Amino acid sequence: MVRQIAILLFQIVLVTGLGIAGIRIASFFNGENAYETSGLAANTEMLWTTSPVRIDVRRQNYERIPTPPDPYPLKMHADQRLRVIASNSFTFKGQEFRLAGVEDVDRNRVCTGTDGRRYACGLNAFKALENRLRGKYLECRVAEESDGVRAVECLIRGQDVRALLQETVMPVAGR
Repeated sequence: MVRQIAILLFQIVLVTGLGIAGIRIASFFNGENAYETSGLAANTEMLWTTSPVRIDVRRQNYERIPTPPDPYPLKMHADQRLRVIASNSFTFKGQEFRLAGVEDVDRNRVCTGTDGRRYACGLNAFKALENRLRGKYLECRVAEESDGVRAVECLIRGQDVRALLQETVMPVAGR
């Protein structure tokens, strides 16, 4: 058993060594010399130097382009700090947020479908928001703010949360 492991390790080392040697030989025949850069002086205008060079910012005439503003400046990871409180609102780090354009459906609401069957549309809407947000990375922007509650528009991986909720929630019929 020990002999087989020793043979296997020897083979691995041999193959690795032969591979490195092959690369070195190919580089030699292609005219590439890995040690040519050692002659660069620090005061040349070359891109790479062998020693650190102090940069004089006053001599640089590069155009400084300002960073464009982030359209969704509020960033939050929906972990244990995010708590869904209604079908259209949640709290994060003590702040309350409401999804702009999403109707608040009472959690205890029962609706009747087109086929006459009753279902818990309020609970479905609440759980749909909770399931869509849980564990996701949200990017939001404030649409309006009133009474300490921010109406926000949010994205998850570039998709609007409102559109994701419309795919999930059953239609509210028979109000």
